[in-house]
Amino acid sequence: MNKFLGTVVEKITLDLGGTFTPSHITSIQLKLNGKVVWESSGSRLVASNTFLGGATDSTKLKIDFMDRKAVTVNARQVGSIDLSAGSGVTSARIEVTISGATAPTLGGFVDVSPPTNDPAEAGIRPLIARRHAATVVVGAAGTFALPIPHIDPAGGGSNFRRIFIYSANMNAIKTMREGVTEHELTKAQNEAAQKDNGRVPQANLFVFDPCQDGQLTGRTWDTRPVSGVRSAQVYGTFSAGETVTIETDELLPIAAY
Repeated sequence: MNKFLGTVVEKITLDLGGTFTPSHITSIQLKLNGKVVWESSGSRLVASNTFLGGATDSTKLKIDFMDRKAVTVNARQVGSIDLSAGSGVTSARIEVTISGATAPTLGGFVDVSPPTNDPAEAGIRPLIARRHAATVVVGAAGTFALPIPHIDPAGGGSNFRRIFIYSANMNAIKTMREGVTEHELTKAQNEAAQKDNGRVPQANLFVFDPCQDGQLTGRTWDTRPVSGVRSAQVYGTFSAGETVTIETDELLPIAAY
């Protein structure tokens, strides 16, 4: 990935060959300056890409940092990985863990754009898409606080574009900031609103998507103390126990990593 230093990375496409499918990828990690800033697995990435309206292809796996269904230019472009000289990034590396594939081959290509000094992009250019994962065991049916990565304002909080919760049994969500309930919907209600905004709900995936209307300003779910937030929680209601994986989609400057 170091060959792309000096550019802005918009999308990475992995080209899978042999008997190699996304389900064989147990881990993908993008590291900048040695730190993991983006992670997922093949099957989880396919589900989230499809939810966002992306095309599916069993031989191509796409890591798209942009929001291609956004209705404003900045909302579409924000999240791209700025590797220009002024970004402070001196090394970029992608690591893929493969399990169970027979004679796999792996290639790929990257969509990049040149850095820009356009004043209209000044507010979004430093922001890159962070995606971190956590796993939690839900022991039984009930409602529980979820350990969303970086949610706690006491630890610095974060600026969430959306949160992916990979669960077969989660049937409702409630989000709170400063003790105020802001988003409280069943899975059916949540997905009905998302369908109106062009999302494609997937089995075994519950998505909290405050930017589902394709806009950015005033839509992200910010839990940072600099935004005046001192407490934030996400609660999930489950019909039965299971192991749940949570992945974030956050917008933060590289200096926050």
